[in-house]
Amino acid sequence: MASRGVTQNTAPALMRFITQIAARFGVPVTEKAIAQALPAVGVAGGALINTLFADHFQNMSRGHFTVRRLERTYGSVLVKQAYQRL
Repeated sequence: MASRGVTQNTAPALMRFITQIAARFGVPVTEKAIAQALPAVGVAGGALINTLFADHFQNMSRGHFTVRRLERTYGSVLVKQAYQRL
């Protein structure tokens, strides 16, 4: 991404966006303050994405192992037939 200049285009757009929000609410914001806030925004975004992925894969593994337990109890053919009926 960095080699394609995505970060160069994204950072100024994000700075303009934060400046517009600050102007709307009357909060004085300098470019230095915005630049110092960008890593925190990245951390928050990364944490959100990690949480979403962890929740997704935890749910997927819960379903997988539930199906495995049902297959051990009732047999894979019967479980597959029940799944196809759904």
